[in-house]
Amino acid sequence: MANNDLARPHVFQRGSSSRTLLLLHGTGADEHDLLGLARALDPEASVLSPRGMHLESGMNRFFERYPDGSFNEASIDQGVAELSEFIEAAIVEYELDRSNIFGTGFSNGANTAAALMIKHPALLSGAALFGSTKPYREVEDISLKGKRIWLANGDQDPYAPVQVSEAWVQELHSFGADIKWLRHPGGHQISQSHVTEIANALYL
Repeated sequence: MANNDLARPHVFQRGSSSRTLLLLHGTGADEHDLLGLARALDPEASVLSPRGMHLESGMNRFFERYPDGSFNEASIDQGVAELSEFIEAAIVEYELDRSNIFGTGFSNGANTAAALMIKHPALLSGAALFGSTKPYREVEDISLKGKRIWLANGDQDPYAPVQVSEAWVQELHSFGADIKWLRHPGGHQISQSHVTEIANALYL
C-alpha cells in the first residue's frame, strides 16, 4: 500500500469555516493524539490528521532519525513528499480550500510541518510548531512571504536548544515569514498559554 494517498490512516472532521488544521503528531502517537489541540486552536476549522508511517521501535513517526538523535534528511524528503501527495488527495476528496491549510504539529510532527513548508511552501498558509527544531542542517533560500508561523518551545527542551531556535527564527524571518517565537520555562511539552495566544491570533 502506498503511503501517499488516502489509504493512509487518518482522521478528517468537517468544520464550519474555510480553514483546515493539518495535525501532525509526535513520536509514538497517532492521528487521534492532537484532536483536542485542534479544537483549542480553532473549534470552527476542519481537521485533517494523518498518521506518521515510519516506525521506530514500533512507534509512529513521519521520518527516520539516527541513533544519535540526528535526522535522516533523505527520510525527511521522502516523508514530506508522501505527505504532500496525501494532502493533495485530501484537498480533492474533502473539497478543502487549498489556500487555507494551517500546519499544527508537536515534536516530530512539528519538524515535519516545517519541512513541508520548506519543500512545498504553497501547501501551508502557516504553522504552529510546538517542541520543534530546524529539520534540515541547511535550507536553500526560499520565499515564505505571508506565512504566519509560531515556534513554541520550552527553554529546557533537549530536542530544541534555545541557540538553535534563535538562529532558526532569524532564518525564517529572512525568508519573509511572519514568525513569532514563544518560550516557556519548561521542557518538551505544549504550553497552554501558548495555545491560547496562538488561538487568539488566528482569529485576527
